[in-house]
Amino acid sequence: MKTSFHRKLLSAFLAVGVVPLLICVLVLLDLFRVSLDRRAEEEAAVQLTAMAGDMGALLRSCQGVMDRLSRQPQVLEALAAGEGPAPQAVYNALYTAAAPLLRDASFSLYTSQGRLLYATAGAPGDLSPRWGVLAAAGRTEGPAYQSVSDFAGGEALRAALAVPGEEGPAGYVVLELSDAHFRRLLEGKHSAGSEVLVLDPFWSQVYASPSLSDASLAPTLRARLLAGEGLEGEDRLYHVQQEPVSGFYLLLCQPKPVAGWVMRTLYLIALGAILLSLGLCLAVSMVLSDQLFRPILSLNNAMAAVEEGDLDVRVTVSGADEMSQLAGRFNRMAQRLKENLARSLRQQEELGQAQLRMMQAQLNPHFLYNTLDTLKWLGKIHHIPEVASISADLAEILRRSISAGAFVTLEEELRSLDHYVAIQSIRFAGKFTFQTQADPSLLAVPLPKLTLQPLVENAIIHGFEDGVPGTVTVTAARQGDEMVLTVSDNGCGMSRESLERFRSGAGEGHLGLYNVDAILRLHYGRGLTFLPPDGGRGTRIRIAIPIVPETKDMTGT
Repeated sequence: MKTSFHRKLLSAFLAVGVVPLLICVLVLLDLFRVSLDRRAEEEAAVQLTAMAGDMGALLRSCQGVMDRLSRQPQVLEALAAGEGPAPQAVYNALYTAAAPLLRDASFSLYTSQGRLLYATAGAPGDLSPRWGVLAAAGRTEGPAYQSVSDFAGGEALRAALAVPGEEGPAGYVVLELSDAHFRRLLEGKHSAGSEVLVLDPFWSQVYASPSLSDASLAPTLRARLLAGEGLEGEDRLYHVQQEPVSGFYLLLCQPKPVAGWVMRTLYLIALGAILLSLGLCLAVSMVLSDQLFRPILSLNNAMAAVEEGDLDVRVTVSGADEMSQLAGRFNRMAQRLKENLARSLRQQEELGQAQLRMMQAQLNPHFLYNTLDTLKWLGKIHHIPEVASISADLAEILRRSISAGAFVTLEEELRSLDHYVAIQSIRFAGKFTFQTQADPSLLAVPLPKLTLQPLVENAIIHGFEDGVPGTVTVTAARQGDEMVLTVSDNGCGMSRESLERFRSGAGEGHLGLYNVDAILRLHYGRGLTFLPPDGGRGTRIRIAIPIVPETKDMTGT
């Protein structure tokens, strides 16, 4: 279905007014959100890098303390003896090595059986060497790190370094980092409103900022990772970085720069603005398109009416703009077209009537002259009854010729033709024979008066000039929705020169043929057709007339 001009104009207004606004609002909001998220991500990366660096530096310092303690002779002797409390020399060595880190970590010495010997601060008590951090330390050369699941003593992270002996570990140097240690280490290293979590390699919580009230956050995030989902929450952003010394993870939990409800509010405001713009565009476009469309629609309907033949249609002219000027020009054009058409029809009708009258006037006197001449000589020479027959036939022909109608039925035309042939049979006795073959269903079909008589006359007078008798045949047959009339003879035929003169419009010598051809062209738009004769001799003329009911205009008007 074709789109109307009204709809195209309305769509164009909406596309120009709303689509750019929609694109701009969506793009700007998305750029605003992305830029804030990227900035927050960059800030989080800087903070995580700083905290991971501080934690790594602390752990490396602690490893240095643990390594020095594992080589102290006093420590080795105490671990070998397995007794405590140790002499003052062991405590001096322990506190001397750990002095720079006493506020940041706690250190302890354990025997190979996991019994606590010495500690810089409160220690968790004896540990089993068969599991936990001591077992892990016995299987590795360096320190082993482990989260502490029991927070009763306040520890969060524990590390152990095995002191080598002759037959396995001689003992262990143990490091403990409590919540207080982590708080002192990480406090002030992240932005306000953010929380920090320290997670072990299995994403179990080691430490969490005091402001974090959600104790289930670590398990929830671990479940998301196992399910293959992202860490981002509805209102919070999560950034993760691994600390390389311990292999633990630092997770920074930030509130989104623009909360979800804020973005939803912004989108609702944008949607309201777009809907408002859409309504304004609809209203303005409807007004403007109607102002343009109504004159165009009126002009289009008027042109369609003219195309259908209604020349009385006019377009209302209001205003002085270009559309009004166009409507005025259309009205003047339609008026002039109507006047020209009426003048042309009147001239054509007058011309057609004049030609018909002239042609029919040319037919009748020509035949009447020859017939009267025949009667004159027959009356002088023979004094025979044929004169009465000729007179009767002539009277019938004249009566039919001067009748008012320009059309007759095929039956009437053939009856008139029989009267004409009867006269010519007396005039040219023995010179020709005449026969007709007509489809009975065509007898009521109308055709122009005196259509066949000039053709038969031409065949009788000119077809047998060589003195050889012949036959003139008239046939009427149905072909589709046409009646095809054929007048043929087997006489000497028309010469090429005569046929060329006829086709060129010169009626000299064959005035009857020319007149019949002109009458047919006036009524049907096509005239006589010359066909190859049957048997190669004579003349065969074809006439095609549309079949119409008998009530067709029989007066020619």
